[in-house]
Amino acid sequence: MKSVVLDATQLTRDYMCRGLPYQLIQHMLHSTWVDVYVPASVFEETVANFAHATREANSALERLNRSQRLLGLPAYAAVAYDTSFDYRSYLAERFDEQLGITVLPWPKVDHEDLVRRAVERRPPFDAKGGGYRDSLVWADVVNMAARGFDVALVSHDKAFAGPGGGLARELAEEVRGLAGAVELVIDFGAWLVDHLPWKETDLRSAVGRSRDEDFCHYYLQSDLQNELEPAVEELGFTASPLQCNITSVEWGGELASVEAAEGPDGMVLVKYDLSQDVAFEATFLEGFVPEQAWNISEVHGFRGVRVNGVIPMIARVAVLFGDPEFGFTIEDLSWRRVDGRGRGLEAVPFDPDHPALFDLS
Repeated sequence: MKSVVLDATQLTRDYMCRGLPYQLIQHMLHSTWVDVYVPASVFEETVANFAHATREANSALERLNRSQRLLGLPAYAAVAYDTSFDYRSYLAERFDEQLGITVLPWPKVDHEDLVRRAVERRPPFDAKGGGYRDSLVWADVVNMAARGFDVALVSHDKAFAGPGGGLARELAEEVRGLAGAVELVIDFGAWLVDHLPWKETDLRSAVGRSRDEDFCHYYLQSDLQNELEPAVEELGFTASPLQCNITSVEWGGELASVEAAEGPDGMVLVKYDLSQDVAFEATFLEGFVPEQAWNISEVHGFRGVRVNGVIPMIARVAVLFGDPEFGFTIEDLSWRRVDGRGRGLEAVPFDPDHPALFDLS
């Protein structure tokens, strides 16, 4: 299994971590696929970069608003971002609770080695001797490779790259012979697609399939199967039952995505059709004709019949993915019979004083 290490140059491309690569990671948490790590220095750098980017965006908006006022045009919003937003807590929670990303502890580095690297201009230090934070990231990568991890370092930093786009020659030599291996990844989305446990052509399709499998896994593991239940009229009875109890609802083994719509902030609304076998027990007036394979017996006390059987149905549910608190929310939309029969009649409560229920002769 691959171990992915994300650099700050990757994280700052999507501060909220809600783009397609992160959606794919989130939906694949139930499977053994990749482990994703962020060095402690990268976490701190990303938080600091977010604060800097926020100030820059707000300053740019203030300059734009001054220009708007000079031109007699209406101003835009007061600020681009809420400066009171606790991005550090957001990112830590996003990593821990929704993406399963582990923040590594600070590496134990030899400062003599760091100084030697810097003065020798040895990667990841550059020609000017800069690269302290990159060297901390590299220390984590080397430590993981020495412990047998196959590491994919995701970075757009030239400090790690050689002329051909792969890992710099000096860095490749440094990890050669270790128990694990290291590769440099530039296009994170394409790399994720290439390492999926199934064959896929592009990142968006991969996210769609992983989203469907994520919901299916949740559905099979949760109590949702016991909570879904059609209304009596959705069972398609041709006569009103005096009483009707749904005794069980079991998944029929089919789950299909029928519609998907993307919203803001990476949220996606998907409608699914779930095959369901609905078992029921109902009481009808005498003369009710049951469907084939339904069982019928007399009810003593009046001329009625008790019927029990199973109706194959389709439940349509709407699932909103990307909910910041719950991951996704589910709403039961409708039920229909597999055989295409439309809605039936509602139940009519038994009235013992109703003369039509008895043989009064």
